[in-house]
Amino acid sequence: MFHTDRARLLLLSIGFAASAFAAAVMSVAYSYLTFQLSGKASIAVVASAFLVLPLAILVKASGAVLRHRSPKVVLVTTNIVTIASYLAGTIAIMSGFISVPFLLLMALIAGVGQAFIYPAWMVLLTQTAPRDRMEEVNAGLSAWWAAGAVVGVLAGGLIQGHLGPAWLFIVSSVALIPMVLAVMIVRPTPPTDSQTPQDEPAKGRAPTIRQTLSYVRRTPVLWSGLVLLVVNELVGYSLLSIMPALANEVDPTPETYALLMASFYLGLFFVDIWMHRVHRHRSLRSLIVIAIVALFTLLVLSPLLGQVPDGLFKLVMFMIILSPIGLMVVVIETFYESAQQVGGADEGHVPYVLALFSAVGAIIGTAGGFALAAVIDISSVFIALLIAGLVWGASIIYIRWARHLDHVDSIATE
Repeated sequence: MFHTDRARLLLLSIGFAASAFAAAVMSVAYSYLTFQLSGKASIAVVASAFLVLPLAILVKASGAVLRHRSPKVVLVTTNIVTIASYLAGTIAIMSGFISVPFLLLMALIAGVGQAFIYPAWMVLLTQTAPRDRMEEVNAGLSAWWAAGAVVGVLAGGLIQGHLGPAWLFIVSSVALIPMVLAVMIVRPTPPTDSQTPQDEPAKGRAPTIRQTLSYVRRTPVLWSGLVLLVVNELVGYSLLSIMPALANEVDPTPETYALLMASFYLGLFFVDIWMHRVHRHRSLRSLIVIAIVALFTLLVLSPLLGQVPDGLFKLVMFMIILSPIGLMVVVIETFYESAQQVGGADEGHVPYVLALFSAVGAIIGTAGGFALAAVIDISSVFIALLIAGLVWGASIIYIRWARHLDHVDSIATE
């Protein structure tokens, strides 16, 4: 059982969807509750920052751990520790201890776990999925993740609105169990006859961050992936950090926040269909251009919705535009995830390339979230969306120069 690539990927996809469900439920606690308790968009961004900044701080540690420990061991261990922290948080909340500092502490603990979980997950995929199908696998996983996230954020809104924050931690801890079981059961793909021991990187001294960055700079598609990651984190995924403020403009309830987040995640569900149908007829570079133009158009036009009277119509309109925004953000993410997983001609760099991308994403995503939050606190959430759209529009200039983006497989030969 689970001896074929398809069966292994299916099992991991189910676990991935369950972990997405757990993360989406906890986003209600980390983002929505901190915003409601503090009344400031910047505090909600701090919570998001605590979830991702450990990726940057622990970049060398995570790379070193993955060089000497299997990704299965890292994933199982860190997920179990995360479950234990959620259960401890449940006890604290039931004892009446809930505040912004407490939620920030819980976010920081979860972020430390993610600093090891994310790179380990990416390495496990490279050991499980065929190398020439990385784009397809990442697109399929995005659909699974979106399905879990949509259900999770809707469940989180209902749980917060009717049961209270303690149940957010309880449900999330239970939802992480399928991921632990999936990782424990799955065995990596056996090496082919063409893979000899000489192909395996020697476990010598770990490269420095500067050496890894230099390697990325010398590999054109990796460098392009890093550039797109910077833009995507700066004005793409950072939009999730300001979602509580956007929900507050429409209707300040956990259910509204859940619906807006679910709409964003719903767009991710269609990325597999998009990549299969559209990518067949267009080059990767033209696909990225389409995504960026769509993001620019939707975000620049979104401030017009600010003039619509509050109510159901305004909520529905924001839900409609958030789905394609989520789709286009993950279309771009699919490219740079595939690029970093392939890792270039020297496979020994893969763990460190993954760690570097994780660190850069964490730092830039946090900076983007704080920048948009500052605009919100000074002006409005709609001006923040406009600025995000303009940045996406400016990124077209780089894509026009990046002629080597025809296919991510070129990373191994250039």
